[in-house]
Amino acid sequence: MLPAVCGALAIVMVLGSVAPSVALPIPLVLGTVSLPLPLPLLLPLLPVCLILHGQSRGDLEAEKVAVRPVVARDAVTMAALVALACLVSAVEAWLGRTTGIAMARDFAGYLGLALLMRRAGGPGAANVAVALFPFVCASFGMRSSGHPRVWAWPFHEPGSVVAAVAAAVLLVGGLVVARRDPLVKRWGDEE
Repeated sequence: MLPAVCGALAIVMVLGSVAPSVALPIPLVLGTVSLPLPLPLLLPLLPVCLILHGQSRGDLEAEKVAVRPVVARDAVTMAALVALACLVSAVEAWLGRTTGIAMARDFAGYLGLALLMRRAGGPGAANVAVALFPFVCASFGMRSSGHPRVWAWPFHEPGSVVAAVAAAVLLVGGLVVARRDPLVKRWGDEE
C-alpha cells in the first residue's frame, strides 16, 4: 500500500497548508464552550491509518519464514515517510506556511502512537485509539485559558519544542516496538 500512503501523505500535507483555518467544533467536557479542532490536526491520521491497514494485511506465517527482513523494511519505510513529511513541511515553511510543520510533527507523533497501540491491542484497536486521540486532546487537554496541556501535543504551536519532543519520543518508541515485534518469529528463536 506504499503508493496509496505516499499519495495520501502528499495530498494531506497540501490540503492542510491550503486550508489551515478550517475547523470542527468540539465540545469541551470540562467546560461550557466548544473548541474549534483545526482540520490540519486531523488530516495526518489518514496516512497513519493506511499504514496500519497495510501492515495488518500481511501474512504473519509467511513473514516468519521470509528471506527479506519485512519488519526492518517496514520500519525504514515509516522513517522515510516521516522524513518526506518533514521535507514537504520545510518547503511549505519556506513559502511562508507554518501549518505543514505542525502536520509533519503530528504525523510522526500519530504514527508512533499507532505503532505503540498496535503492539498493545492490535491494528484495529490502534486505528480507533489514534483516531480518537485528537478528540480526547480537544475535550480534555485544553486548559480554560485556551492553552493546551503538555500531553495534548497536537494542539501546541508549530514551533513548540515540547510538542516536537513528545512526537519524536512517540515515533522512536513506536519504531523500536515495530522493529522488535515478537509477532514475527526470528530464525533461531525457540518456540
